[in-house]
Amino acid sequence: MINTKLVLSWALFFTTFMSSFSQAETLKAEEDLRPFVDSVMKNVASGDLQSAFKTMQPFVIISENEFQSAALASKTQREQFGNRFGKTIGTEFIAQQKVGDSLIRIVFIEKTEKHALPWYFYFYKSQNGWVLNAFSWNDQMPALFIGK
Repeated sequence: MINTKLVLSWALFFTTFMSSFSQAETLKAEEDLRPFVDSVMKNVASGDLQSAFKTMQPFVIISENEFQSAALASKTQREQFGNRFGKTIGTEFIAQQKVGDSLIRIVFIEKTEKHALPWYFYFYKSQNGWVLNAFSWNDQMPALFIGK
């Protein structure tokens, strides 16, 4: 299993509401969120984690340094545990949930040869549009079944 504490240290909601919030680009409509996440996960499915992070970067609310640290930590985790899970063989949409008028969570799994890795994307509706307020991935499949 991936050291969840390490993964969460870089990804656990990226310490929401960072000072760079005003610099984040926005997705204008709620209908733009799923296609955006689809494009991120298309890169993940092809094994191009760097492009996945590059696609997300303009829309996140954290500083450049924090984002680069998160990307590097993710890359390191993937290299460390790559043999355990095998190659990425695709992705699958799991759920989209809206809470109130301002928060949306989109969940995918990254399908590998031996395991499914949940990816979570949290969007916040700001005055200017939707920002990627937080995202994470881990190896905790059981969490997908909580409340089902």
